[in-house]
Amino acid sequence: MTMPTMPSKKIVLKKITLAFSPDTDDQFMVQALRERRLDWGEYDFEFVVGDIQELNDAAKFGTYDITAISMAAYPDLVDEYWLMPVGSSIGDGFGPAVVTRMDQRFPLGTTDLSGMRIAVPGLQTSAFLSARALLGNFEAVPMHFTDIAHAVEEGEVDAGILIHELQIDCENQGLAKCFDLGALWLKKFALPLPLGGNAIRRSLGERHVQALTRLFKASIEAGLSGRQETLKGAIATAVTKLDETLGDRYIEMYVNHRSLDLQDDVLTSLDQLFGEGSRMGLYPALEIKNHVVSLGITI
Repeated sequence: MTMPTMPSKKIVLKKITLAFSPDTDDQFMVQALRERRLDWGEYDFEFVVGDIQELNDAAKFGTYDITAISMAAYPDLVDEYWLMPVGSSIGDGFGPAVVTRMDQRFPLGTTDLSGMRIAVPGLQTSAFLSARALLGNFEAVPMHFTDIAHAVEEGEVDAGILIHELQIDCENQGLAKCFDLGALWLKKFALPLPLGGNAIRRSLGERHVQALTRLFKASIEAGLSGRQETLKGAIATAVTKLDETLGDRYIEMYVNHRSLDLQDDVLTSLDQLFGEGSRMGLYPALEIKNHVVSLGITI
């Protein structure tokens, strides 16, 4: 007697939305995942690219399972998201550039820009919050980060803050670099400047949060081990095009050991950054170590 064949059980993959900004370092860190150089396991990834301010805004509604954010935006997201310990962009003595037109440089030694109109890439960005802590009570003019250089050139604002790849080649854009926010932050607080990070939805549950965090870390490690291949892919898909020399320099700055874990000095600096935001009345004080995913430890 022939036994009936039991139907095979269909494996249902868990869909995960992963959002990141269009700059080269974010592209680099997810490149191995996007190219399926890593086994996705039980997950089915959908990749979404968005301007960092757009992603900050979307995170307020829990739009994506994993999302790049400005570190400065995290206190508003703490109820919905854990902060991932991987995928961060940290300025070790360097960071966003404050620029003017060549004929409108600030007087030497000036760091108080109170009352001046300064273009910023969003009011929830680390670039804005650190600048407010370092440069006084200036008038912030929010705009898309790709529009800032033009606004400065046209005299629409007194100065602008350039982020992403735009910060490393200001002079060749015909602009004068007056300040480096990462350098000023280091001078004032003796700490690196936390810029971008990644958040993961708490509602995914402990098992998925930890598994996805490990997978994200593996993507960064795979990118670094196959650096040149990954760099070419990241440059090709980034919104701001760099040649390989500048691209390699940019990756060296922002994808490194800092991207694989949040070291103690970065956590201290995050507390400093959030403290500045709290003093400005933007949000209550927050101790970040209580909200970071701890791999291998029950959340």
